[in-house]
Amino acid sequence: MPRRLVTRTPRRFTAALVAAVAVLASLEACAARPRPVPSARAPEAPPGGALFSTIPCAETSLGREWSRLRGEAEALFPGLVLTHVEDLHVTVVYIGEGWRVGDLGPIRAHALVGPRELVSFRPEVVRFGRNNQVVVVELHGAPEAWLASVVAAKDTLNRLGLKRPESYDAAFRPHVTLASARRSPPDSADSSALEGLRTWLAQQVATDESRFTVTVGPDTPVRLWLAGTARPPGAPIYIDLAEFLARP
Repeated sequence: MPRRLVTRTPRRFTAALVAAVAVLASLEACAARPRPVPSARAPEAPPGGALFSTIPCAETSLGREWSRLRGEAEALFPGLVLTHVEDLHVTVVYIGEGWRVGDLGPIRAHALVGPRELVSFRPEVVRFGRNNQVVVVELHGAPEAWLASVVAAKDTLNRLGLKRPESYDAAFRPHVTLASARRSPPDSADSSALEGLRTWLAQQVATDESRFTVTVGPDTPVRLWLAGTARPPGAPIYIDLAEFLARP
């Protein structure tokens, strides 16, 4: 009687088969699992502070005269906030808050607008601001072409969404702020002090107008400054943008 042929499955084959089944099951599970969607990139946070383009005036005749008079003005009008000499400037284009580092290229291209010809301004001490809350030296005699180019730059930056529109955008009146009230609108005591300072400075200007002049031209630097950033006690309230961005 013939023997029955018994076939045995090798252990290696069985192990390989089990492994293959496990791999197929894993691949099916991966295919069924939804792929993770990359999270949207968070928008760039504004660095902070109100940005504006400016012509620094500390090294002008006006700056040197204010450096000489500021101590006396502080004694005569202690209730007012007097501008640091280092903070003296002519605001050219006010950008405002919410600016972004990635937008600085087009901001610089449009906001750094200087005069194309040499001019020495005629100074006049006046009250300024929505509530007449500041005393400034208004600078008369600016070239019409410069005034128009600044207004055009503001319009362009507004259309590009790179600055905060302001009621002053339709005009440009160059001036340097010397003092402000502690409140706006100023109360009666502040108003009296502001008017007293204006009168006192106007007398100084009348004595020698040349000491309060500001001269600008094609080579005059126009800078980007920031207002409203944290500053050490007693320090100038404005900071140059380049210095701000270089801080750790």
